[in-house]
Amino acid sequence: MTDKEDDKTFEERIQRWIADPVQAAPQELVATLQTLFERYRTQQRFLDRVTHLSDRYQSAERDRGMSYADRYQKKIRQIEKIVRISDQYQAMLHDINDRLLYVSTHDVLTTLPNRRYIIDRMAAEMARATRQGGSFAIALADIDHFKEVNDRYGHAVGDAVLVRLAGILGSSLREYDLCARWGGEEFLLLFPGVDLGTAVSLAERVRLSIHNDGKAKDRPEALPVFSLSFGVAAYRPGETSDMLLHRADEGLYQAKSSGRDRTRAVS
Repeated sequence: MTDKEDDKTFEERIQRWIADPVQAAPQELVATLQTLFERYRTQQRFLDRVTHLSDRYQSAERDRGMSYADRYQKKIRQIEKIVRISDQYQAMLHDINDRLLYVSTHDVLTTLPNRRYIIDRMAAEMARATRQGGSFAIALADIDHFKEVNDRYGHAVGDAVLVRLAGILGSSLREYDLCARWGGEEFLLLFPGVDLGTAVSLAERVRLSIHNDGKAKDRPEALPVFSLSFGVAAYRPGETSDMLLHRADEGLYQAKSSGRDRTRAVS
């Protein structure tokens, strides 16, 4: 008989005894109970093995899942670190570019825009005036007797005069005007959107501010009194920047020749 047939016969016998317990002899009951117990223990061991295997599998899967999560979190942290480094690097490059641009367009001593910067601004004003039919003017200024200041007091005092002058120029101009250090003791002022008469008035206002600085209460005692001479010229349609600068320089020469500390315009 096969195992399947034995199991069927065994189950039928148990069902008969359950229906009529008197039919079963004591020794047969003992043998049947022993068989049932052995089958129970066999099934229990099987279930224990299955449960053990299931627990191990679930534990392995859990560990694997945690391992994936740990690796994922580690990658996320690495990416975040790279992003932070990249952001810092980009910010550093941005700061360096800003600094290089500032250094290339501003005078180190006075912090005023330099010659390169104001030439570009003049070109932009010329293009705007050509397109819109407007006007603008410039003033070329020079510190009077500046060589004597350096010779008498030394270059450190001469530098202090330049710094003081830069502060006065910055506070005396309109918000949209521009003053740059043209070179040495020369400065170039740009007056957008004005005619020659208005430019002369603006230059005179700046000159008087410098002239009156000799009496300022906050003025350092060791700083010598100084003055500026101005040559003013308004833009003529079609002329080059060199032509405009030449006329302003001619006005400056006239101011120097007629006694200094004054403003002269060339139309």
